[in-house]
Amino acid sequence: MDYHLHHEVDVTVVAARPWGLEVESGHGSRGFIDNTKSPAWPSGDQQALVGTVLRAVVIDDRRDPVRLSTLDTDIRIAREKRSRSS
Repeated sequence: MDYHLHHEVDVTVVAARPWGLEVESGHGSRGFIDNTKSPAWPSGDQQALVGTVLRAVVIDDRRDPVRLSTLDTDIRIAREKRSRSS
């Protein structure tokens, strides 16, 4: 598994569901982006994102599949947390 809490990863959207986006890393690990953490919600077309590579941050690595976010706010928070732990 290549997902670690607060780390950033590039993922490809493999499916759009009514509740969010199913994604996959370059190593084949699956993840999920809830609608509220997606760049296309609420006004965009989630289906149009299939095949798109997104920059995301891991917000919950204990769930299966792991939960990710593409929101700038979450990415900024994760960067701050990583900088404090180094």
